[in-house]
Amino acid sequence: MKLTFGLSCPSCGGRIDVEEGDHLAICPFCHTVSKIEGEDDVKTLAYALVVDEKKALEAAHKWFKHGFKARDLKEVGKIKEIYHVYLPFWRYTAKGLGVVCGYNYRTDSRGNTEKVYKEKEIMKDYDWSHIACDAGDIGIMHLRNYRGEVVPLPEDAPTFEVTTSKDDAVDMGVQEISKRIVKEAQIQNITFSKTFVVPRHFVLLYYPVWIIRYEYKDKMYFLTVDGVTGQVLSGRAPGDSVWQGLAIATGSTVGGVLVGLALPAMQYVDARAGLFLLIIGGIIFLGAYSFFRHGSEIVEGDIEKPYKGVDIPYLKGVLKWA
Repeated sequence: MKLTFGLSCPSCGGRIDVEEGDHLAICPFCHTVSKIEGEDDVKTLAYALVVDEKKALEAAHKWFKHGFKARDLKEVGKIKEIYHVYLPFWRYTAKGLGVVCGYNYRTDSRGNTEKVYKEKEIMKDYDWSHIACDAGDIGIMHLRNYRGEVVPLPEDAPTFEVTTSKDDAVDMGVQEISKRIVKEAQIQNITFSKTFVVPRHFVLLYYPVWIIRYEYKDKMYFLTVDGVTGQVLSGRAPGDSVWQGLAIATGSTVGGVLVGLALPAMQYVDARAGLFLLIIGGIIFLGAYSFFRHGSEIVEGDIEKPYKGVDIPYLKGVLKWA
């Protein structure tokens, strides 16, 4: 999706509508030609801040009530600081082309497994973004929204300093898009792949975000709110001991029952059915134990979580094998 933004003509002050990727702007009123460029010949744009402080606080209080957070968080949590900042992101759009060859395994109705060879050609538009600064532990690494009013960056806008280079960003974008092309083929065992990334647009985009810091029982936490959509992007919150207790109790009960049924199923029904029950029961128990152990703090966004969820692709492979 292309971005369209408005500039003021340096001669007559008229509005000039310019699309992302354009290097020249022609005023429709006085026909003055202006060159568009940014730092290191990278165009710099920004989204307009739409969400005000009141709406950001409303989003925060709504977020306090959802999920497995402490049940009294909304009443006990105290907002200590709120401010908005424009975070810089590299945005790279390109057309991805690729050829991927390989094979998948297929099991027929008799239980026989065979290789199914596949060759897939990919041609698709891709959009990649990555934060261009060291934003600390605020949990925002990529753009989640590409819709909004695009304007030149306000002169007095609070921003984070750009700490990565254009060349590094382009390399990262090409590598990530190449991985997406190969993944798009949906081939389990790849024997050959060749990808091409044809660049279209590259911009440094500043995105407005509200950062809110709050206190809960003498401990500080934070969350971020999208300055355009009003959605919570990331945050840390205290967990609830009741949810932890329910998780371990339910997980132990359900997981234990399934594991207990696995051995009789292997012996009297079907070995694969028993193995299936054993795997599912073990996953449920381990998931419940992980939440019980690390659920004292809930994290959302691009933050490394103290416990990881189930690896769905890996689980599918195990269950298919079972």
